[in-house]
Amino acid sequence: MESPGVLVVGETPSLGRSITDLLESGDVRAQYVLDLANEPPLSNLASRFRVVVAACNGLYCATARRWARGELPNVELVVVGSRDPSIVGGTNLHLVPLPLLPAKFLGLIRELLERPEVPSRSEAETS
Repeated sequence: MESPGVLVVGETPSLGRSITDLLESGDVRAQYVLDLANEPPLSNLASRFRVVVAACNGLYCATARRWARGELPNVELVVVGSRDPSIVGGTNLHLVPLPLLPAKFLGLIRELLERPEVPSRSEAETS
């Protein structure tokens, strides 16, 4: 069985489940978890998932902060709904505000899944 292309982290569980349902209704393979602690080891997360979606509408987004510290190497991170002031979009980090526009969101996810390979953050910084 082929592994999912998208891992949805439901820091806000209802939002995470809704995003997972949206992805699956759009024929995008997705797996839902409540916390990244359920997905060890993080160092090879990219070999299992091309895209990680953090569903978090709070003032703190643990997944995005872990990504910023380099704990989620070589994955595209999409943060949906977060109001965390420390998160700034950039290379391999995409911020999606609420309310979510389903067609636009699915388009972004499909585009990210079709990209060749995510460059490591150190490679992106040197180019």
